[in-house]
Amino acid sequence: MADAFLTRGLSPLLHDLQAAGELSGWSFTRQSPRLVNLHLLGSEPRLLSARLAGLCVAVGAKGPVHAPHLAAPPTRDPRLVGVAVDLIGMTPGRQARLSAAVDLAMVAAVHNCPALRDGGVAVMPGARWRRITDALATECHPLTCWSELLEACRRAPGYDGAMTFDLVHLLHNQLGLSPRDEQRVHADLIRSLSRRRNGARRSPRSHLSVLHPGVVRPKS
Repeated sequence: MADAFLTRGLSPLLHDLQAAGELSGWSFTRQSPRLVNLHLLGSEPRLLSARLAGLCVAVGAKGPVHAPHLAAPPTRDPRLVGVAVDLIGMTPGRQARLSAAVDLAMVAAVHNCPALRDGGVAVMPGARWRRITDALATECHPLTCWSELLEACRRAPGYDGAMTFDLVHLLHNQLGLSPRDEQRVHADLIRSLSRRRNGARRSPRSHLSVLHPGVVRPKS
């Protein structure tokens, strides 16, 4: 229900409000997979509250809906919430959701760990990274947007690599991962990065894999 609320109700509504000038920015965090907290920037909190209450009734979500807290979203970059919403829509199942979380962390690692790059090109072994590379070659895939966002952050003045992994944690939260889920994701990332090139894995094969880019359709 929370995923449907975000992808089919909330995101289209807030996108339209941004286009109309009623909202200047938004993001969300989760206290649990079922509890969504909104972070909105707008000038009419009562109107926003009424719209959100109506949306909850329409999709069958349970309240309460409080007046939005008009504070800055966790990140100013509007692309980040788009990455989260798109991945949620692509991963209705738990295993696919965990897979997407591993992919986010792996792309971040490649952007922030010089040892994983050779002349600016990622040198990662294994089928997972080949599937991620296929996704990154697809212009409309959310991993492509995530990679471009990370590269823009890395080239910005005053960049701190730790900020990237704060964004990874935020995205994992938005995907609805529990702390234990995040531990699983980190363990799988370590297994993926521990592979010998052209050789056997050092640890048992992971059951997680990246989503095929073909399931994503260009946005209208």
